[in-house]
Amino acid sequence: MQRSILAAAAATVVGAAVTACAVPTELTSVTGGTVLRNVTVVDTRTGSLARNMAVVIDQGKIRQVLPDAAVRSSGSVTVVDGAGKYVVPGYLDMHTHSLPSAVFQKAPQWALLLANGVTGIREMAGAPPLIAAAQQFNAARAAGALDAPEVLQIPGPPVVGARTPEDGVAAVRQTKAMGGSFVKVVGASPAALKAIVAEARTQGLGVAGHLSPGMGAVEAATIGWTAMEHLGGGWSIALDCAKDQAAIRADLVAGKGATMPSPFPPTFAINPFIHGAADAPFVQRSLDTYDSGTCDTVTKAVVQKGTWQVPTMIRLRTMTNSDSAEFRNDPNLKYVDPTTRALWGKLSKDFETMQPASASVTFRSSYASFERTLVQLRRNGGASKMLIGTDIGGIWVVPGFSLHQEFREFAKAGFTPLEILQATTLNGARFLHRESTMGTVEANKNADLVLLDANPVADVANLSKIAGVFNAGKYFPKSALDAMNAGVATANAAAPVRDPSTVIDTSHRH
Repeated sequence: MQRSILAAAAATVVGAAVTACAVPTELTSVTGGTVLRNVTVVDTRTGSLARNMAVVIDQGKIRQVLPDAAVRSSGSVTVVDGAGKYVVPGYLDMHTHSLPSAVFQKAPQWALLLANGVTGIREMAGAPPLIAAAQQFNAARAAGALDAPEVLQIPGPPVVGARTPEDGVAAVRQTKAMGGSFVKVVGASPAALKAIVAEARTQGLGVAGHLSPGMGAVEAATIGWTAMEHLGGGWSIALDCAKDQAAIRADLVAGKGATMPSPFPPTFAINPFIHGAADAPFVQRSLDTYDSGTCDTVTKAVVQKGTWQVPTMIRLRTMTNSDSAEFRNDPNLKYVDPTTRALWGKLSKDFETMQPASASVTFRSSYASFERTLVQLRRNGGASKMLIGTDIGGIWVVPGFSLHQEFREFAKAGFTPLEILQATTLNGARFLHRESTMGTVEANKNADLVLLDANPVADVANLSKIAGVFNAGKYFPKSALDAMNAGVATANAAAPVRDPSTVIDTSHRH
């Protein structure tokens, strides 16, 4: 009995000592800006949790992250209660075509993006007026005059049909001259591609885009391709996984597949598969001769070369299954204007009635090849080189909401919640060489943050439980985010169906 009392007394003394150590000897007084209190900070590098923390924000920057007990808030400071909540960096959508709608159609998607936690976008539509607009938007955002995600990168005009090395060099220099962040390639010969990558390296630019039939994924990675979009695009990494790939490539290079329609249909990029029925037999051959061992070798090589991937799985899925009732009846279509909805519905019917009928059957089944590729890239160490992107502008891709669909597609491929969180935050910072200003919740980083109601490293679904967003330091509580979404839905409900040409992005060349 006496031993128990002594033990209890000792425990009391130890507990008092620990408590005393936990109480800071000096308090940090915060009298201005914003302080997020009693929040759990998620470390995007490790997934570790720092509970009961305070995040001090002022002039668009995180000034301090420290124990909440060390903070005294007073004066004009705005206090946001983070009790029971988790804070992570703002989400990045690393493949969008959002600027054309803001610049040409005067219908910005910023509200939907912010309401879904997106504080940064990598724009994939490039042209001089878009590059100028990106600079203007970013300046207005920094000045507090525009509530929009930051435009993190934007290319020059996409390189389409470059045949010679001289064509490739000229395209790179054009991009550099107009202020593009990187070179986007949609189609080029192997000779032009090699020249593009070499000249881009000289000019200090990266190269991203689609693979071409004449050059496989391993060769593209070897010459220094920076980022593969859509797992390589129509002729993706999956073609490298086919035993019959050499013969398929030879046939495609000889012109036996689909050719670009002439005149170029303005709706082509919304779903290129509608115009690709002649490619279906070659896609089917690649599916029929798929070899897991070959794919393992290919994906290992691509990962080892350090090539980034922006899979845009939701875009691949909506294109290859664009007649699916899941997309036609998506309740989030209320956030899409009625003219675009009507156009998507028409193109969905065009896909459904494609001739021969076997073409749409092949394309639907081809999504499994993209899924297999993503699984094998991750299995071979590729998670750290993954970026979340959705290809806003494609059929059935609803801005903002599509990012959360992409999270779920990654989860289906075996990515952990932490890996998915990293793919939409930390990896983007590393890709952009901006780890000093973004990617983690730390002092001196940009105050672009998402506040969550549940632990995001415990379940991928928790990434969608958004309680608030900080964009360039400005706080939007859930009520404000809900009002943003509701405002868009209300405006769409009252809008008439117009001529489709008013909503088509003619700069989107896939």
